[in-house]
Amino acid sequence: METKIGNRMRSLRTEKKMTQAEVAEKSGISEKYYSRIETGKNSPSLEKLSAIAKTLGVSLFSLINDRIDEMENRVEKEEERLRNIFDGIPDNQFRLAEGLIKQAARLKVLLDDNWKDILENGEYEKFSQSENQIPYDRKRPIVENYDNRDKTYQNIIKQLTDLLPKNIEPRKNQRNKLLGR
Repeated sequence: METKIGNRMRSLRTEKKMTQAEVAEKSGISEKYYSRIETGKNSPSLEKLSAIAKTLGVSLFSLINDRIDEMENRVEKEEERLRNIFDGIPDNQFRLAEGLIKQAARLKVLLDDNWKDILENGEYEKFSQSENQIPYDRKRPIVENYDNRDKTYQNIIKQLTDLLPKNIEPRKNQRNKLLGR
């Protein structure tokens, strides 16, 4: 884990065109210690990581968790895909559409992740409320999550579709693109 954090630190530092010495000084640690953190040889305290994150201009959470950046990139790609699909929405309604597109993109990424989890781990799990009770099959909570998110996603897509001019029939391949097929 330390190596991943160190790699993110190095990447952020080089993006900002800073040297190890500059980051170390602004973070209140020695250059040698900073270097050892970046190479994964030392595990700093949360206090030190927080100071480094502040110096690098990111939150502590995003420094220690690269999943955020990866998810945000996926959301941006999905937003772009949806903007291309709904480019026929009139300009005077596009501000409303932008919010719906952002919400739909986030939901689509979450739906994709939920779906992968469901495929890997199944829809049902053995559950018991105590050691003395015989476990029984129950629907996993992520399945309920998926179902609710999917309904919301479909509702948002319908709202976006309703913003398109009425004289334009969506082409079959556009509908398939919309559904991610």
